[in-house]
Amino acid sequence: MECLILGCRHPILAKTIGLLRDIERKRLWTPLILVTDRQPEAVSRLSDVKTSAVVWFADLQTELPLEIEAARGSVPLLRLAEQAGEATLPPSLRTALPYSLRAVTDLPVRSVKELAAAVSYSPITLSKAFSNWRDGRTTLSRYLEALVILRASQLRSSGMNWKSVSARLGFARETLQRKSKRWPGCTLVQLEKAPPDRLLAALVEQFLQPPQPGDPKAG
Repeated sequence: MECLILGCRHPILAKTIGLLRDIERKRLWTPLILVTDRQPEAVSRLSDVKTSAVVWFADLQTELPLEIEAARGSVPLLRLAEQAGEATLPPSLRTALPYSLRAVTDLPVRSVKELAAAVSYSPITLSKAFSNWRDGRTTLSRYLEALVILRASQLRSSGMNWKSVSARLGFARETLQRKSKRWPGCTLVQLEKAPPDRLLAALVEQFLQPPQPGDPKAG
């Protein structure tokens, strides 16, 4: 889900405000655009809800498309997806990398096989292209595992417990623990102390930036 758009007619109920705050907390990397009536009370009620934009129903047709584009550009994962789609990469990666990054805002891709099916390339083609691009320093499978842990960290920081995170992502807690020990190299308890934005920066540095001379090869 690249952008979430919600319509709230005036008067805005307290339970609606609660829902919006819950969305704000649980969907850190999903832009939220609110569409509501141009009423002073509505503006006041929404003043402490974090949104990417507020659009009036009266201006829906002219303003909403512009706000959607602006909101998408404000989310780091979506910006990375756009950059990957425009980068000088093999065609398979220009398709697969943006898809994998966009998926993290909701449910990350679980495996190379799943990614291959989604973008209509063979798993072997994608794996070889990624390995060659990274000069053998890491693998597509490890990159996808890191995306799972990135999303797990974000969900945990939103207030979900690990049981709920596991259910949401479709991995047992023990599996998430193993993935976390591979990247970023810590237990789930230790992972809780790492801000998701910092993890994202580490993921970009390890998996998406051009490899530098002296970087270790994948073991």
